[in-house]
Amino acid sequence: MAQVAAKSLSSTSPTANKMGQTVEVPLNDTIPIIFIPGIMGSNICDLAGNPVWRIGNSALPLGTVWDRMQKNPAVLQKELNPENTRVDTSGTIKVDPRLKLTEKTLRERYWGTVHWASYGGILTFLQLHLNNIALSKPSPPTMNKVIGDAMDMRAERMLYTRKLEQYKKSTEYVDSWLSLLNNQEIQTWHPQQLPFINIVQKDIEHLKAFHFPVYAMGYNWLQSSEIGAAIVAEKLDKIKKEYGSRFHKFIVVTHSMGGLLGRRLVQLRSSDIAGVVHGVMPAEGAPAVYRRLVAGSVEGADVESFATGLVLGKDAEHTTAVLANAPGGLELLPSKNYNYGKPWLFLKGTGYQGERDIILNEVRLPKSDPYEEIYKADKVWWEMVKEELIDPANIIKSKNPGKRIKDVYFKKIEKVKEFHDKIANKYHPHTYVNYGDDSKLIGFGSLTWTLDKPLKGLTPLQIKMLPRVSKTEIDAYNNQVYKDAAYLGQGGSSYIKAAVKENNGLRYIKLTNGKFGTFKISDKNSTGDGTVPWQSGRAPLNKVGVKQTFKMTGFNHQGSYNNDHVQRSVLYSIVKIIKDNNIQPKYR
Repeated sequence: MAQVAAKSLSSTSPTANKMGQTVEVPLNDTIPIIFIPGIMGSNICDLAGNPVWRIGNSALPLGTVWDRMQKNPAVLQKELNPENTRVDTSGTIKVDPRLKLTEKTLRERYWGTVHWASYGGILTFLQLHLNNIALSKPSPPTMNKVIGDAMDMRAERMLYTRKLEQYKKSTEYVDSWLSLLNNQEIQTWHPQQLPFINIVQKDIEHLKAFHFPVYAMGYNWLQSSEIGAAIVAEKLDKIKKEYGSRFHKFIVVTHSMGGLLGRRLVQLRSSDIAGVVHGVMPAEGAPAVYRRLVAGSVEGADVESFATGLVLGKDAEHTTAVLANAPGGLELLPSKNYNYGKPWLFLKGTGYQGERDIILNEVRLPKSDPYEEIYKADKVWWEMVKEELIDPANIIKSKNPGKRIKDVYFKKIEKVKEFHDKIANKYHPHTYVNYGDDSKLIGFGSLTWTLDKPLKGLTPLQIKMLPRVSKTEIDAYNNQVYKDAAYLGQGGSSYIKAAVKENNGLRYIKLTNGKFGTFKISDKNSTGDGTVPWQSGRAPLNKVGVKQTFKMTGFNHQGSYNNDHVQRSVLYSIVKIIKDNNIQPKYR
């Protein structure tokens, strides 16, 4: 990237700039970087342009938490309806002056479509580093000798400190590039595919011949990634046309669910894509989706996890109203290939014969087909989606008169299976992957429903078919508890303690004595990044087309691209993609 005074204008120069600042004058040879965010990381608005989602999948301001908590399931279903929403392009953009680009230019590159707090850092990092290739620094500033009083000395020290901070900020990209030649840095990536292929200085300097404009591709994550991939493909066509003969190929960088969309995108535009970098991708789905549908999204005791969970859905009523109607979210369910097809949902209960013979019974699911065995489970106590929670706003009922609401949901599951089958074990021939496997960041690798008391004669078959307690029966029970508490003068606290609530990770069954038995869903049990378990994060390892897989630590799922080592592994991956494709400049 060249630098000139702003009075010598380029296509990215601000025409009103008369101050003489340096601005970007791009080189002719162009390799656009396409960044695809994760689920909930794209800003969403309704068809009239009113924002309905701008909060990402991370910690939130208290006001936002309170606002979301006030919305009942029916309101959420209406607001987050895949058919009545689209990508919001007007999100926040904070322009780093080092980019020498205007907000207008970045908005034209769709940076306003993604949640800035989650992805502004990685977008800025890629734009800054890829267009500033340097492996040496100018001399740092020095502090002048001062002849004078203490006040003069303090003033000079403050000036020096300010200059030093500016120097560090203006040359930080040099440290990043140099780190790629440092084995100590590479060891932090924990490459899983050996031998690891190092890059050399010449490989990095080769990038100086290219212009790397960075684009953000926010998408409507409520809709299927099949639709999202098609829309992004059309945008790629437009970008390619704009650059004309200067265009070489795209390089795609993804985060989380964006990886699933990206894999489908590769199938649609393979000839235009040089390679892909996947970050913390749930390559084969995640059991956490099932758990959110039966227990809500509050999954941690710390303030950040608790606040985030409240916003994403405090209980099954809230999460089901959105997720059960959102193909994009359902596509994050474990595919049939999850963890090599091994069971990941367990139903456990203790039975006894006579007085002493205790038998632990366990049902393992799926045996072969999670779509039929788990996601379409119907009218059993452990079903993932309850029909009565799908359509609180009566949207489905009004559009599908005479149809059972759950049958409409089943059609979505069939589409999920079709999408999973399309991308199963399919990767671009030049794919690089980074994922989290941190013992401090536990997620849901499998799930277990456990019965609270032993039952006489219980068998595995009976566990699956135990009679569930209906909502009507739960309401009747709670009403009786309330009456008893009021009669005894014990008040509301006694009622709250004794009442039962089913949609927070508990499911009730009817016992022969008229009482309820309770199944409880398990907590986190698998290392990963706190969201994607290692089983799914590492799934691309050694698959056809995957050149390297990095097993990394030190970051949570949403913050992965804010980690220095992850960022540097992405730079390495981009250098390798260009080298592997032998991309040479047309204009010298």
